[in-house]
Amino acid sequence: MKVSGKLFSGMGAGEEYLSKQPYQEKFKEVLGFRPYPGTLNLRIDQEKILEIHEQDSERLESFEHEETEYSGMNIYRCEINGVEAAYLDLDITDYEENVLEIIAPIGLRDLMGLEDGDEVTVEFVD
Repeated sequence: MKVSGKLFSGMGAGEEYLSKQPYQEKFKEVLGFRPYPGTLNLRIDQEKILEIHEQDSERLESFEHEETEYSGMNIYRCEINGVEAAYLDLDITDYEENVLEIIAPIGLRDLMGLEDGDEVTVEFVD
């Protein structure tokens, strides 16, 4: 399944949380890679989100570490231009429902020369 969306700059929370060791370890366990500290944020059609949520996902339950609560999420494996990635459907988020927060082991923006407003295609894999 492929979906396309418009790239936009996020609030910086992804960078903060993804740089924390507990999340790095959890993602390594589930996905086999430690994510680059930041998300690639895409706005897509609302109906496409519903189709994505019908795909297989992996669950990362919420957890506490050193008195900090970390949100749980469903994780959907995907690729962007052949690069392994994952869409995080967070239990707690400040974004609208039509936003994909994508993680990858490398900085996709820099690697692909992406800027806000660019259209990006994501291919979901089982």
